[in-house]
Amino acid sequence: MDVPRPAVPSERLAGWRETDATIEKAFSTPIVTVYTHTVVFEETEARARIRAETGCDHPWQFFFVSRIRLEPRREPNAMLTQLVRRKAADGFTDRLADRGIEQVAERDRRERAIGEATGQIVTYGGLVRRSIQVADDGDTPAAADADSDAITDNADSDATTADADSDAATDDDRSTALLAVPITAMVGIWAAAGDYHVAGGGVPAGPPDSGPPAVVDAVAETIDPTAARETLLDLLDACGQAD
Repeated sequence: MDVPRPAVPSERLAGWRETDATIEKAFSTPIVTVYTHTVVFEETEARARIRAETGCDHPWQFFFVSRIRLEPRREPNAMLTQLVRRKAADGFTDRLADRGIEQVAERDRRERAIGEATGQIVTYGGLVRRSIQVADDGDTPAAADADSDAITDNADSDATTADADSDAATDDDRSTALLAVPITAMVGIWAAAGDYHVAGGGVPAGPPDSGPPAVVDAVAETIDPTAARETLLDLLDACGQAD
């Protein structure tokens, strides 16, 4: 089914890059089949700064927006809204799990304006953990992670050099540290222009609970959790205005 691209507030996404766009059949019921067109973005500026300072590359902040289209077409109503909200929240927690976010727990659920529509925003807390190899000083990472996506051409070059350095190092030269970052995630669901819409994302809720000191310090100094959360809310609201 042809589902139009969701309205994206491009003017608000400076410093973010689009990483994925998919159209898929989300689920079916005896009443309707639900299709989605989803676009995913990741923040790049803070990520590049942390990587340059520490060698640790990680998608610290992400955002997505989806347009939901029903087949057969139906105007939004109370029953459908309840169904879509439940399925969207379930799908969002699955998305968080796919990103390695653990211990996901709902923190808040409320009705509020999203752009010009009235929608629901659900907020979650969680934790992302990953192992990082560190140099024998126990502080800085021994190399950029080989499985991380490079975010610029320069990052590609740096990653290649880091990988080569990593290969040259021996196990005795490195140890493993567990990086643990608390996460705030939120998802908004609303109806506008005859379709349902979903948008949300995740950002650090505070400095890392543990990890190499250089990475902990760089994340704490680079990402303001309150400002990051407000950015998510602003992007949600802007999506509602862009419909």
